[in-house]
Amino acid sequence: MATIIIKELKITNSIGDSIQFGRHFKLINGFDLSALSANVSYSKSTKDGANYQRTVLDIRDFDLEFFIDRQYLDDLWIEEKRQEIFRVFNPSLNPMRLDFTTKGGSSYYLTANLESAPSLPQGFENENKAWQKGLLQFTCGDPKIYSAKSQVVEIASWIGSFKFPLEIPDGIGIQMGYRNPSLIGNVINDGASTGMIIQFKASASLSTPSLININTYEQFKLNYNMQGGDVIEVSTYVGRKTVTLIRNNVRSDLMRAVDLNSVFFQLASGDNLFRYDAVSGIDNLEIRMEYTSQYTGV
Repeated sequence: MATIIIKELKITNSIGDSIQFGRHFKLINGFDLSALSANVSYSKSTKDGANYQRTVLDIRDFDLEFFIDRQYLDDLWIEEKRQEIFRVFNPSLNPMRLDFTTKGGSSYYLTANLESAPSLPQGFENENKAWQKGLLQFTCGDPKIYSAKSQVVEIASWIGSFKFPLEIPDGIGIQMGYRNPSLIGNVINDGASTGMIIQFKASASLSTPSLININTYEQFKLNYNMQGGDVIEVSTYVGRKTVTLIRNNVRSDLMRAVDLNSVFFQLASGDNLFRYDAVSGIDNLEIRMEYTSQYTGV
């Protein structure tokens, strides 16, 4: 069984209580996040074999073995730590978020559910004056592992050119910034297919902003006239597809403005080229795309 070497691990339940592993609570091993199984569907063919239909990732499950480093402290202390384990790792407080950093320095998180209350077995090899061993058993309805850091790509944005030391030529002035001349941006996704957050920002009035995936020719278009200062935020994540207008710090649903031929883009692995457009006021449009890489294993 392959296990990842953990440098840091923090587990937080649904009400925000957490336990940081490393001082009193320590891992016996890492935990296995490899060999995620999948259901591959085929249809019968008139030829040899079968025709591939689709693949669906299975639920992920793993065990986490740990121990309470007792260091010969008294029975009252170990009883308090046992109660802390049961209080935080209560299955009724699912889902749990596991934030971890590997010894290679990469940080990730995943969401998991406890299948039972913590196991704290007895017997001298499990419970003695030096340690108390324990076991947590998790399943993940969402089997993906997420990078702890999101990535941001901006196109059609303003680039500052204001630098120090500052010298202002007489009668000429200085350029405070300039607009990125490129209509195309590349979103490089080093993980599995994932959704993203797209922000359409208006510096002044514009109409019918859109974004085109050059790789697939798919388009996301909004039949809407934006005012200066408007931000339209689009989530394309599966199960979390939303379109929200932010105007004067007030958020309102704008799903009605989505063109019927629009596609809520999913980022493929590798390069994803996008081009922005607008029916009018294109020079007033800025685009920002934010995404979190997803992985099937680490």
